Amino acid sequence: MKTVLVTGASGGIGKEFARQFAYRGYNLFLVARREDVLKQIKEEFEEEYSVQVDYFACDLAKEAKEVYAYAHEHHLEVSVLVNNAGYGDYTCFADADVDKLTGMVDLNDRALVALTRLFVDDMRKEGYGHIINVGSVASFMPGPYMAVYYASKAFVMSFSLALREELKKENIKVSVLCPGPVKSDFWKVADADNTAMNKSPFSRTPTQAAKTGYSLFETGKAYAVDGSLNKTMVFIARHLPLEMCARGVGMIQKKVKGKAA
Repeated sequence: MKTVLVTGASGGIGKEFARQFAYRGYNLFLVARREDVLKQIKEEFEEEYSVQVDYFACDLAKEAKEVYAYAHEHHLEVSVLVNNAGYGDYTCFADADVDKLTGMVDLNDRALVALTRLFVDDMRKEGYGHIINVGSVASFMPGPYMAVYYASKAFVMSFSLALREELKKENIKVSVLCPGPVKSDFWKVADADNTAMNKSPFSRTPTQAAKTGYSLFETGKAYAVDGSLNKTMVFIARHLPLEMCARGVGMIQKKVKGKAA
């Protein structure tokens, strides 16, 4: 049976994305860093949904090729690839840790490109596939105080739409999920617990975002923005001059408490 590969699957949107497919009977191949959590999810999903769940614990930013090798070694026919793994960093760029910034680009963009390139070969041979890349509302605007994260998600959108055009005659779809603020560990990792974005009463749940993501698999659309408020924000951002948009996002992203970043 065909397999769905989900990266960043140990929690948040990634875990709930996997659940959407498991609920409908798809076998899973889950990738994340925390092996103990992946093992728990495997046991939970196999019992609840009667599907086969394989997992590979790794630092995806460094081991994308190993993920592909594991899939081949275990005869996992990946027909759906969900590139969800990623993280952000909330700080003024000039004060940021250079390793965290470059690691973000490695995971959010380079690993996504590598996995897509590796698995698209198999999809072409099979004559079918669907690649769902997780972007963000950040894909549509510059983001002061999270400048590299926003730029990494703009890359995801540009790359995905270009690839969609290249592959459309080969029965391989490429789509982008664009969530806004989601209640997850993302904000803790990004050191952004106290930002207005994280404290927004309009934050969505991982399940809500994942359901929007699964709708892309059903419809084959190019992209979907999760949530009506986020759709409105993206609409406004796309009609503002970029400099004005950057100024507005920067104001929103400042700390609620303490000194602004």
